[in-house]
Amino acid sequence: MDHKERWWKMGLKAVSEGKLAVLLLSGGQGTRLGSSDPKGCFNVGLPSGKSLFQLQAERILCVQRLAAQAMNEGSVTIHWYIMTSPFTDDATGKFFESHKYFGLEADQVTFFQQGTTPCISKDGRYVMETPFKWQSRECLFSRQFAKSPDGNGGVYTALKSSRLLEDMATRGNKYVDCYGVDNALVRVADPTFLGYFIDKGVAAAAKVVRKAYPQEKVGVFVRRGKGGPLTVVEYTELDQSLASAVNQQTGRLRFCWSNLPSGGEKNSIYSWLYNGFETRAVHI
Repeated sequence: MDHKERWWKMGLKAVSEGKLAVLLLSGGQGTRLGSSDPKGCFNVGLPSGKSLFQLQAERILCVQRLAAQAMNEGSVTIHWYIMTSPFTDDATGKFFESHKYFGLEADQVTFFQQGTTPCISKDGRYVMETPFKWQSRECLFSRQFAKSPDGNGGVYTALKSSRLLEDMATRGNKYVDCYGVDNALVRVADPTFLGYFIDKGVAAAAKVVRKAYPQEKVGVFVRRGKGGPLTVVEYTELDQSLASAVNQQTGRLRFCWSNLPSGGEKNSIYSWLYNGFETRAVHI
């Protein structure tokens, strides 16, 4: 048996035992896609007309069937945790209801909201919800800051405040498959990746794709300092000379592994990360 087949079987076994939860980061609106709807509602142009949400739900259904068949189980359920935001929560819930949860059971899908953060302009000023127009002193003090979702990093606080880490533990979810919604090709609950992750005994793992060209707008994995931790540097923060740097031994880009984002983590790592982030400053 080769490694991939062994990892595939290990992954399906873990799924059949209820050890895997799927966590979707879906708090953003599809403004860059030309839509005010949640990104997951977006029709990516397939002949079937399927939305991102539907593609991902059907992949969960597929892995459930594969795990049940491989382990001779009557039925297998993967719980799907979907992070929304105050701007997308209502529309997301209604979209799932109107499509009958795409074949999933309603009680295997949990929606929870991430937080928000004030919008700041490039010159460091707070952005207000409405343009200023003097009417009265009371009107001045009633104006509010414009807000936006607090990013994918808001998942740690959101899981903690929603008590969903405890919910995962109660369900027996030991591993979490976490990914971003705007990935039409994502392999949700990928058995091979899950098996690989379990086999290596690590706390977290990430999938990567080689950059196509130096200026591709993707974050890349880098190691900070000699022997330091791996981290993601966004393309907006990577100097162009570094983005174009070539490894002389391989002839390939020096920083070539892009963040999808898609990866696996142990459930326990979320509490650890949350506790570590409580005192951190906001990243702008």
